[in-house]
This record gives sequence, structure tokens and C-alpha cells, in this order.
Amino acid sequence: MKEWVWYLCLATVAQAQTGYLTYATGVAPSGVTAADLNGDGWPDLVIANAGSDSLTILLNDTMGGFITLAPVSLGQTTSTLAADLNGDGKIDLVVITPGLGLPGVGLVVLLGNGDGTFQSPLPVSGCAEATGVQVADLNGDGIPDLTVTCLIAGGFGIPTGAYLLVLPGNGDGTFGAGASYTLAGTPWAVLAIADFNQDGKPDVAVATEGTLTVFLNDGKANFKAIASNGEPWNYAPAIAAGDFNGDGRLDVAVSGQSAANLQLGTLAVLLGNGDGTFQAASSLQTTGYGQLVAMDLNGDGHVDLAEGLTTLVFYAGRGDGTFETGFPFGGSGSIGSSLALADFTGSGVMGFAGSNIFVTPGSGETNGNTVVLPRAVWPSLTVANVSAAGFGLGPLAPGSIATAFGSNLAAEPATATGTPPVLLGGTTVSVTDSAGTSRSAQLDYVSPGQVNYLIPADTAPGLATVGISASGQLAATGQIQVIPVAPALFTVNPDNLAAANVLRVSQNGDRTFESIYQANQNGGITAIPIDLGAPTDSVYVSLYGTGIRNLSSLSAVSATINWEFSAPVTYAGQQGTYAGLDQVNLQLPSALASLAPGTIVLQLTVDGQPSNQVTLAIQ
Repeated sequence: MKEWVWYLCLATVAQAQTGYLTYATGVAPSGVTAADLNGDGWPDLVIANAGSDSLTILLNDTMGGFITLAPVSLGQTTSTLAADLNGDGKIDLVVITPGLGLPGVGLVVLLGNGDGTFQSPLPVSGCAEATGVQVADLNGDGIPDLTVTCLIAGGFGIPTGAYLLVLPGNGDGTFGAGASYTLAGTPWAVLAIADFNQDGKPDVAVATEGTLTVFLNDGKANFKAIASNGEPWNYAPAIAAGDFNGDGRLDVAVSGQSAANLQLGTLAVLLGNGDGTFQAASSLQTTGYGQLVAMDLNGDGHVDLAEGLTTLVFYAGRGDGTFETGFPFGGSGSIGSSLALADFTGSGVMGFAGSNIFVTPGSGETNGNTVVLPRAVWPSLTVANVSAAGFGLGPLAPGSIATAFGSNLAAEPATATGTPPVLLGGTTVSVTDSAGTSRSAQLDYVSPGQVNYLIPADTAPGLATVGISASGQLAATGQIQVIPVAPALFTVNPDNLAAANVLRVSQNGDRTFESIYQANQNGGITAIPIDLGAPTDSVYVSLYGTGIRNLSSLSAVSATINWEFSAPVTYAGQQGTYAGLDQVNLQLPSALASLAPGTIVLQLTVDGQPSNQVTLAIQ
């Protein structure tokens, strides 16, 4: 637990929107793809809605937002892939559709009209249950081919195996009969296409249960398999390829369930030998597993990783095959396997989009939305500026509390007493906003690896540069995105237990304050379940956070619990005791009794901006 959390728990790029955007989708969105669907040079979005048999199309409005088109009705859809399959210069879609009901059909092709609309689906035979699909010219004829990982159905819908299917393209958006290659017994399989043996021909890497298999291509779509077993993952839903250590040989990263601890995830990195084989995997322990993207996101020349877990997590590449500990994007929601990255604003900087699944309050229907951050700020290796509440990346607000992580940021630890100074332990922080005005930031805590500071209240919206100096020498610089409101909530343990307290008001007006956590004998923080009490009791929770005080009105604040219940908000604004600390008071709905006992997930939205998700325990 960082020092700042302990202390607190005691008590538009121009013409482009720079905060989180939210768009309605169909039911249970399960896949997001970014591509230029209408030929205007700007990336658009396709969302596969697994629960409503449709695709949602969002066209980029070139100003940082999106326009929603009429949904494309289709059989059950789980994910899409965008490519020009018939050579007409228009983007087409390959859609995984396990619910079409056609024997042997788990894929369809939608040929694009070039305006964001599509023609009737063309079935692709040979795979009834696809788990992944990629497009590449595998046989050297200049026509895109399909490579698909498919499951073999067993009794009660439990797969008994998997195979790799290679389908040659006909050049008109249809595909011929192909070859199949057996994969190890597995509940899932995912693939990546790249030249793993440096012969100029695209190969295929497939991750299955505890196995990585590389299919080396002879240039005519004939493949030879090389497999490595005993890998550190079990179920593996994502794989990505890139040169992680700069040696000119392609490496792979796999996101999966940890084979050592099935309650956790693992991010395994396998460095390539340049012949289709790989060195022993190194692993980062994670909280889960999901979609994986490998590219240089922060512009330092090293390949980074972005992983869709309960939030989008960013791992900065060091350039030697290892990665920094991941930082989450606090407001990105539960994007899981639904993740797409693209330069949505034309700024040369990647943003991201992902989909969330939630239950609509009052209806019990499983719906969803798409959350987009059109332009993200990806931290460098030298410094990461995050919200002090939850340590999440993403936009930050004037007057809020931020934390910078780096090295050599101060000579030694020092903590402010009283009003936070602008010089603490020989360290200063300056914030230069988008208007070019530089202001000194107040400091609460400094150490060689961490600085807690307040973003000056007058900082203009847009990109700002943070400079940290130690003993008169510039130690680190980094950028932040500033927007008026960027809510973030403090937590007290790794389970994201909210920093909060409870007020109970009985029918006769008696008021009782209660704690919701306690320290165990090892010093760890554990939850004390909230007793919802008698139906005549009113139970209020006070949450502590930052980035909330500039809200437009109380009516612009909403709180949802388990994406199903709305909690009335009675106050949101400054906490009043600590600089930069905000408070939100809400009433727990009595309907929560239907979930007891258990852990609930709570998220705020303030002026359209989502907070990080926190937990509470109820009894």
C-alpha cells in the first residue's frame, strides 16, 4: 500500500473530445473492431452484439466522436475482423457467428459498400465453432486467405479438441476448401500471423491449453508444426506478436489463466529464436486475462502491451523483452476481450475502444455499451502520471490529486504537514497547460519513486506537461490529459475495497457511523460487510475520491451497483478537510438485499465521465 493511500484513508486536443465517450450498443456486446469503413481516412468502429444478433456501426465524425448507424441484423455474433477481401478498396468484415444454425458454418463474410453499410452475409464453411480468425496472403497469390481456430464439439457443448483451418481466398470475398491441422486437446485456441522464422513467408502461432504451436509456412500455405508444451497458461484467450527485445526476431505474448493459480491470470512473454522456436516463457502475474495488443504506444521505439482485463491495462516495454508493471486506465470499465486501438483523432496518438456488459436496472436485460477514449496518454518508462485514487491512467481534472511514479524523483521521502507546499524535500512539480501557462503544483508526499501532487485548479483543458525537478535538476517529464471532471475513487486493498464509511439512520432518527473495513493480524485490510438493517433503516455510504469537484450539477452524478441498481446520490463535491479530496454520499437501495451476502461493484459517472470500479461487501 503506497504511503499516500494510507494518509488519505485515515481520514480537448483542440476540436477533439479528450475524455471518455459512451455509446449504446445491442445486447451483450462481445467484440470491438476499428477500421475505416467509409473510406474517409478515419477509423470507425464495429461492435459485435452477441445477445441481440446484430452489429453496431459507429462512424468517426472526425472531431473526436462517433455517429451511430442503424444496426446490422445478423445471427449471433461474437467478434469481427476487418479487411478488404475482394480487392475493391472497401473494407469488408469477417464475422464469427456461432448462432446462425447452418451446419458447419461459424463464419460469414459481409462485403462492404464503402459507406459503413454491408451486403448480405456470405457463409464460410468448414468451422462450426470459431474462436479466432486472421487474414493474410498465405499462398503468395496476392489474394487474402483466412486462418481460423475451430473447436470440435462434444457432449453438452463441451469441446473435445480443436483444429487450425486454412481457407484459400477466391478474390471475391468467398473462400475455397482448405486444409486443417489438429491442435492439442483444449477448451480454446487463438492465433497470430507473422514471419516467425525470417524467411519472408507468413507463419501462424496458435496458443492452446499449456501449448504454443507454430505452423511454419512453405510459401504455398503448406504448414509444418513446431510445438512447445508445459507453458505457464491454462485457458488462453489472446496472443500477440512483436519484436519485444529489438533483436529483429519476432516474439509472442500470451494472456491466459495462470496454470499455477487458476484464480489469477498470467501474461507470458516468449522470446523468439528466429527459427520458429522460442525461449522459455517469462511471466507477469495479473488479475485476469483478455484481449492483447502489441505495439509501440508511447513512442519510445519499444513495443508495449495493452491488455483488456477488468480495465485496460498498459505495460510499457523496456526494449529488452521485459515490461513495466501494468497501469490500468481507471475509467475504461470491464472491457475484457473487447478491445480495439486506433488513432481516432488524427493526432498520431492511439486511443482505444472497448465494450461493457451490464444489466439494465429494472428490466433484468443484459445490455451493454461501448466506451471510447479517443486519445490516450501512454506513459513513458521514466514517469507515469496517474490519479492518486486507484492509480489509474486516463484524463485528470484541475484541482485533483495525482501521483507520479518514476525514479530519482526526490532525494529522500518527505511528507507535507498542514497546507501542501510547492517545495518539499528539495522536489518541485510544474504543470504547463495547453495554453502554455506554467504553474507550480502543491506537494503532499515525495520519495525517489513517487510524488503526490495537486494539479493546479486553473489548469486549462487539453494536453499538459508535468515536469518534476529534484534538488534543482529536472528529473522527469511526462504528459497528462486535462478535462474538467475526471472522477476517481480511493481504495484500501487489492480487492478494490472502497475507501468509505457508512451512516445508518433509523426510523426514529438515530444516526450511527460504521466502518466498512478492518486491519487483520498481518496488517492487511479486509472488508466488514454492510448490514442493510431493517426495511425502515436508511443506509448511506460516503465515498472518497478526487477529480469530482468541478461537476456541473448534482443531477450529473449517477452511481450504479452491479450494473443493475441505481443508488441515489445526495452529495458530490469537495470533502473540505484535505486538499484535493472529494466526497460522494449515496444511499444504498434496499433492493441490494437480493444480492446479500456478497461483494458488490460500484461505479460513478460524473458529467458523463466514468470512475474506476470499487467494491463493497454486504451481509
